[in-house]
Amino acid sequence: MEKQLEEFYRNEQEQDEELGRRLGRSFDRIAWLRLAVFLAAVVLLYLGLTERPGKELYLIGGILCIVAFLVLIRIHDGIEKKQRLLEARKNVVEAYPARFGTGWREFPEDGSEYLKKDDTVERDLDLLGPGSLYQMISICQSAYGKWRLADTLRDPYAVIDDREERQEAIRELAGNPKFLLDYESVVRQAFVDGRKHPTRDGERRKPGNTYKPGKIRFTGWMGFLMVLVPVMNLIVIGAILIGLLQPAWILISFLAGYAITAGCKAKLDEQTRGIFSSEMTSGQVYPIFRTIKDAEFTSSRLCSIRERVVGNDGMMVAQKKLSHLADLKNLDYNPVVGMLLTGFAGWDFFLAFMASRWDRQHGEAFAGSFDIVAELEELGSLAVLSVVRPTCTPKLLDGGEGLMFHELSHPLLDPEKVVANDGDLASPLTIITGSNMSGKTTFLRTVAINLVLSYIGAGTTAKDFSSGYRKLFTSMRVQDDVAGGISTFYAEILRIKEMAEYIRKGEGAPALCLIDEIFKGTNSADRIVGAEEALKKLSKDGSMVIVSTHDFELCELKRENGEPAENHHFEESYDDDKLVFDYKMKDGPCTTRNARALLTLAGLMGD
Repeated sequence: MEKQLEEFYRNEQEQDEELGRRLGRSFDRIAWLRLAVFLAAVVLLYLGLTERPGKELYLIGGILCIVAFLVLIRIHDGIEKKQRLLEARKNVVEAYPARFGTGWREFPEDGSEYLKKDDTVERDLDLLGPGSLYQMISICQSAYGKWRLADTLRDPYAVIDDREERQEAIRELAGNPKFLLDYESVVRQAFVDGRKHPTRDGERRKPGNTYKPGKIRFTGWMGFLMVLVPVMNLIVIGAILIGLLQPAWILISFLAGYAITAGCKAKLDEQTRGIFSSEMTSGQVYPIFRTIKDAEFTSSRLCSIRERVVGNDGMMVAQKKLSHLADLKNLDYNPVVGMLLTGFAGWDFFLAFMASRWDRQHGEAFAGSFDIVAELEELGSLAVLSVVRPTCTPKLLDGGEGLMFHELSHPLLDPEKVVANDGDLASPLTIITGSNMSGKTTFLRTVAINLVLSYIGAGTTAKDFSSGYRKLFTSMRVQDDVAGGISTFYAEILRIKEMAEYIRKGEGAPALCLIDEIFKGTNSADRIVGAEEALKKLSKDGSMVIVSTHDFELCELKRENGEPAENHHFEESYDDDKLVFDYKMKDGPCTTRNARALLTLAGLMGD
């Protein structure tokens, strides 16, 4: 399956490269033609504005050349838009082969900016930050989409009620890599192309739909001036053509129109800022909705998204007309064209009028655009995992059942090297022992990250995975806080205290506590006594604890009701005096140690 997908992406790259060459040739031809027509317009206008026989015909020819020049600009811009989409698509396609291995760790977007200081689970499990799940799977390009994916990973319980519907949608998207490529490409073109439509990625606050319908006002004096400027120029041109005025009057008329329009520009921009500055009102956004419209979905959630785009609420029509309006606005970015339109047509008045009319007719329908784009980005990102890794559809059972899995692996490790494990963890208290570097910590993270994936509707990296619904707590990457005067040991105590208080209140789902090297920051005597008491408290009232430790004494621990802990272990072997790990979980407590061997290998102990 992986080889077929890699071949698919190679074919896509080759097709895009050929299309890019054809577009490049067309772009160059139109550029030269546009230049020739512009020069012809300059010459003909000059001849038409000076005294000579047939000057009227020269003037008409010059005006027609200006019209042709504007048409060629639109054609040229259309080709350039296709080239930018192709460039965006190139970046998208190139990212997928990197995800099949570990090259995704070089992706610039890792979600670090969405981490909060108290996000312990997210840091422990690499959900956000360098080397994280977010960095690997995110196809989000809009600011709102990035926030939405980060929020889902930070709070998987918020979407648990929609889990089955999300699961169906994510599974369908994972089976349609072509749509994922097309969708990410058009979104990337719309929101990463900052030349004309800067996005709000740099803002620290959570983005949302800043556009408010019904706020654009086009008053009577604006309408009067909108009519006055072009009519004044048409009257002057007509008078010149019939000989009532000298050709030089066209320059005077142009300058008057330019002065009127430029003088009102600040007020007009203030009225239209909401529509032309929002990232969702870029002229590049319409292709996003066209891509959704052209898709054939079967899952209920994706069908609902498509219906919101193409249904009777008019969002597709709103985006299409907005796209045309944004294209007209883009003409301002050409200094020559912008100056001509301002002086001859009162262009900013026209744009304000069109924006006001669009706002009245389509503003309400447009309001949900942010949510649609972001939701598909989030669901598509979660589907990416099932494109680049073998996954299964996990089962989430009611109540406080345990964990059962077959060939469970960590999604962020090199798929060529990762080792899968089987397990059936049903006991409220499970002790994992093993030598240094044998795989205990990785196993805890593997269980936890797959549990998060199962909650949010994504596939899990296993052949089978089922679990009860539990609130997840972790104590793994515990760090001290020098400024706050908190040691590593005390920081761990605070984490375990949080777990115990949640269990004592008994107000939510049963807890699953994953603890790596419990109380490693203190001496062995206190550590064992403290661990025994803490684990007894955490493994009652329907909660479940999985703890790794080097303290073999904990293997004999019994819960408060006298039930013994369940034991599993990881171990090593020796091959020509070298340590070899198989990273396979085995039943029972560990019986080997390797600290001396590791010290010897490091040259810190004698043979």
